[in-house]
Amino acid sequence: MRKSLHIKLVLIMVLLIVSLMVVVGAFLMNSVTGYYINDFYQQIADAFGPDNVDFVRNLETATQEEEDGAEMVETVLSAYAGILGVDRRNRNFFVLDGATGRCLGGSAPAPEAGVTVTPNISEALLGRPGFDSSVTADYMDAAIPITRGGESYIVYILDSRETARQLNASMFSLILEALALGLIISVLLSFLLAKTMVDPIQRLTDGIEEVARGDFSRKLEVTSGDEIGQLTESFNTMAQRLEATIDELEKAEQERKDFVANVSHELRTPLTNIRSYAETLDDGVGDLPGEMEHKFLGVILNESDRMAHILQDLLTLSRFDSGRSELHLAWFPFAQAVDDTYQAILMDAQNHAHTVELAMPDDLPQVRADRERIMQVMMNIVSNAIKYTPDGGRIVISAGRAGERVWMEVDDNGIGIPQGDRDRIFERFYRVDKARSRQSGGTGLGLSIAQEIMLRHQGALYLVDKEDPGLTICMELPVAGPGEEAAHEG
Repeated sequence: MRKSLHIKLVLIMVLLIVSLMVVVGAFLMNSVTGYYINDFYQQIADAFGPDNVDFVRNLETATQEEEDGAEMVETVLSAYAGILGVDRRNRNFFVLDGATGRCLGGSAPAPEAGVTVTPNISEALLGRPGFDSSVTADYMDAAIPITRGGESYIVYILDSRETARQLNASMFSLILEALALGLIISVLLSFLLAKTMVDPIQRLTDGIEEVARGDFSRKLEVTSGDEIGQLTESFNTMAQRLEATIDELEKAEQERKDFVANVSHELRTPLTNIRSYAETLDDGVGDLPGEMEHKFLGVILNESDRMAHILQDLLTLSRFDSGRSELHLAWFPFAQAVDDTYQAILMDAQNHAHTVELAMPDDLPQVRADRERIMQVMMNIVSNAIKYTPDGGRIVISAGRAGERVWMEVDDNGIGIPQGDRDRIFERFYRVDKARSRQSGGTGLGLSIAQEIMLRHQGALYLVDKEDPGLTICMELPVAGPGEEAAHEG
């Protein structure tokens, strides 16, 4: 790529220099020729103008003793050769017969074939001055008819344009030298451009190739603030986002695999139990005592309920993930929801000999939320406190308001959660003590569902640090509820 762009830059610079020199050279050479022509005719016109009355009078006034008027005209022209610009090399004058155009004398010998009759001479033969010339012609001439002693003559000034040609030749040589210098400069500039423009593009190309191979770690150096620098910054940002996206995809893929493995494991255990007890019942029909059959059937029913709970929780999470689970928002007393939760778990807590305390102020406001979902969260965190607190424990349910948010906190003196597991308790299927969780009927999805519900309410569910044994978990909820967009988002 570098070689290709470099060649293109050289060609562009060469074409630019050549085109510029051709245009400028043609303009200068044409201007020089035009200027030389204009200066020639202006000089002749001034010589025969009112400022040189004596010159014209001497040309046209014959003396009494003169015998050859053409010779006297030649003499006068020789005397005034300076104002005519006659140098006898490139510019000469001739005296022509006014009737035939035949050369009668001049500052240079007449050509053997005689003076060529030009358009200007033709004009002078008709009695009119001839002051016309073409830029493309290789000469300049002027023909002025005069009358002297009753005879008509033509003063003919002829310039070979050799001076103009020499000047143009010198200028052409100068233009060629400038063109050569320009070509050298263009090559040097192309190398400079290749350094400042092609090199960053090459680095970008190398970076893109590395990204295509899956390496997103390389960050390109931004060496300028122009468009290439902005492109480099955009590339670095793109590479970082691609790396983050791929990491998220890999994490999501791993979570999907873990999720499938966990679902398979969670369902396999109750299915195995159901099959084992069912086969035992089938093999021992009529031989098992009625009390044992009743016990086996109870196990089968409990395992079936456990599977149903797992499937129901999975269905709930699936609806949250797909956005098909909308919130049914309505205003209701937050204190009443806390009290209903307290009353609902009181008997279960008493069965475990727990002491349950409720502490909240009387002025808690109404909140705008999905009451059924909020009650589900409250029941989940209180039920967990009952399950994971040894019999005879103490559970405190408290609630309050902080600005535009209300909160409920559940504190227990149970087994708690090790510090290393605290960041993972909201993950799906995650359990601190898997065997004990299964024995208590937990699926490992309750807190994940609770957190999803709180996030959709624009609330929060988190652990509160404490020094005493046990666990404190808090839920927060905005009083005015979530925005309509958040209430319907997936």
